[in-house]
Amino acid sequence: MNYELHAQQFLSGRGAAGSLKTISRHQRAQIFHTSFKMLNYLNQKHEVTVFNVCNADDDQYRAFERLLNRVDRTMLARKSFAHLICDQGKEDQYTALVRKMRVHNHIPSQFGGWRNGGATKNIPLRQIIEDPQFKESHKSYFIQAADFTAFGLLRQERPTARLKRHRAHKSFGVLTTDTLETVCNKSDPQGVIR
Repeated sequence: MNYELHAQQFLSGRGAAGSLKTISRHQRAQIFHTSFKMLNYLNQKHEVTVFNVCNADDDQYRAFERLLNRVDRTMLARKSFAHLICDQGKEDQYTALVRKMRVHNHIPSQFGGWRNGGATKNIPLRQIIEDPQFKESHKSYFIQAADFTAFGLLRQERPTARLKRHRAHKSFGVLTTDTLETVCNKSDPQGVIR
């Protein structure tokens, strides 16, 4: 219960002062895989859903910006609001980005242009209330679950030979369409924002 889950270290067996060495790589892969079934369970019992972003590059800020837009639009469609709880580490950058997007959030049209003839339209965030809240990951099981989920998506998209041996690259595929926010990208079967 005291071990902080970081997917990459967990699957490799590093960290936790060597306590993971008593668990085989295969068993760790099975635990990793089961964590995705747990998310499906949380969806069934508490309507927990998962938004996902996958960039071709490593631009975390662009990924976060795209995620903010999809969360905002999804909440608008549901006549609801969202509050963000993020892992510590980029507090100033993420808070500044949310504040900027509440005022200036120029969105390109997927059809080549908006009705007013412009290539972009300012659609500020309205459904994300307050600035993001930041928590230490070791104090939040949800942040740790988000880490597992993000790593599962990464390894689905870019599998490694070692994880393929234990089928950990298939774990993200366990998430059901009810658990995944497929509305975020209807051209992707898992709704991954690309």
